Amino acid sequence: MILSKFVASGALLLAAQSSIATVEQSELRDTLDVLYVQDKVSSITDSDLTIREDLGETWLNGSKEYELEVVKDIINQLGKLQLGTYVVDDSPALITNISEEITSGRQDYYILRDAHPKAHQCVNASFTVEDNNFFPDGFLGEGNIQHDAIVRFSSSNPSPDSDAVNGVRGAAVKVLMGDQTHDFVMQTHPNFPTDNVEQFSNLIKLGRTQNCLSIVPDPDNQSPWGPLFDFTYQLSKATQCLVQSDFNIFDLPETVGSIMRFQEGFEESPIKSAFDFDYFSVTPYAYKDIVFKYEVSPAICNEPNSENKSFNPSEANDTDGLEKNIQRVLGAGSACFDLNVVARPTDLSDKDAIESLITTWDEKSSHVLERVKVASIVVPQLVQGFEISPVACDEMRNNNGRVADGFKPLGSVSRGRIPIYDRLSAFRLEANEHLRNMNK
Repeated sequence: MILSKFVASGALLLAAQSSIATVEQSELRDTLDVLYVQDKVSSITDSDLTIREDLGETWLNGSKEYELEVVKDIINQLGKLQLGTYVVDDSPALITNISEEITSGRQDYYILRDAHPKAHQCVNASFTVEDNNFFPDGFLGEGNIQHDAIVRFSSSNPSPDSDAVNGVRGAAVKVLMGDQTHDFVMQTHPNFPTDNVEQFSNLIKLGRTQNCLSIVPDPDNQSPWGPLFDFTYQLSKATQCLVQSDFNIFDLPETVGSIMRFQEGFEESPIKSAFDFDYFSVTPYAYKDIVFKYEVSPAICNEPNSENKSFNPSEANDTDGLEKNIQRVLGAGSACFDLNVVARPTDLSDKDAIESLITTWDEKSSHVLERVKVASIVVPQLVQGFEISPVACDEMRNNNGRVADGFKPLGSVSRGRIPIYDRLSAFRLEANEHLRNMNK
């Protein structure tokens, strides 16, 4: 979701890892940008974007061409942000700080996911469609049909951080349906920091400006002007970074609001087990002519797990407490969730229902919204030798646009995320393979 931290999913956008940028690193960033980022930008065409005007979707600023250029710019900005953020001092390559979390030894990974970079565990699951009245023609098949699935539990903190700090958590559910795959990209916070893809772009640009300031090295100050030289240099450096990011200073007030909402989402997210959270799609979807949002909630299994699923004191204070909690709970038995849907409120305008994500439908509607269960998710007991490896988990590609026939994500943020996630995940895998081959 990638962009789940974003993003955001957009979470990766606002943090930068301070480092000294060597000439070699700068040249390598430029090389990888030319090889793997720019072709992803140029590959975006208007065929990547479609809307359902009959359901109330509208183009950003009323122009498909304008929205297309915003999406291209986001890929360009995020690609450069990924290339610039995770750099270790004095290293000739772009090396991240997650060797123990990804490979438990030799460092093979250099560029992290653009969104939700830290996976706590990928687990196998079963996804069973329930009989319901919401989808009278069936939902991913007729009632009681069971599909294999994979769930990736993650955190949206911009860089892999301790699990003992507040942060939005994620659960990406990949349902395997023969020759089709249906992805649910969910997070624990029901709001998004921006309403549309342009506001999202400005959030990225400000994040890239911050990153730019952190990776451009300061020269040795040999000037007799001392502090005045430092001030002049820093001002020039900040101006250069703003110009490179193409951030419009007139968008600053609105972007500051997005940053505050972004931070509030983290601060309001409690520290607790992945099995104790509700997860939200945030953006709306359509199935044929029905508009709705997804929610995943903890449920009681048919064969109850006697293990206490909640954090114990040790896990709550552990850097990798979520991973240890998942392994402890699933080592003893199963964990279960309900997949619910909530229908578009009848008292909301098209813009409020589809193109507004800062506030939820529950907050905007005067009605009490009903949740309808449409599927059950069962994560079985972990069996030694059948675990999903950390590397396979890291390379897993999740996209809210990967849906079964008849389904469509709605809104400009969703339309943007689909090509952005697709291109950036391909860029990350290709660039990392290039770096591994370069360092053999």
